[in-house]
Amino acid sequence: MSKMNELAYDIEQLYIEGFDAKSIAVQLGCPIEIVFDAFTEMGVEDAGPATSQSEAVFASMVNELQAG
Repeated sequence: MSKMNELAYDIEQLYIEGFDAKSIAVQLGCPIEIVFDAFTEMGVEDAGPATSQSEAVFASMVNELQAG
């Protein structure tokens, strides 16, 4: 299997496991554009990182504190 085929397979598997494009790019050490290209070939879109309601509230509180 070629390196590009291996990379495409790894991207697909990580996507199936629920990882977003940025996380996949970081894990595989490749440019995010390659991940987006693979998503296009797979016919899927990046849903972005999963965020629970409590994580969203916490992030909002942190942002407010940082803003002053």
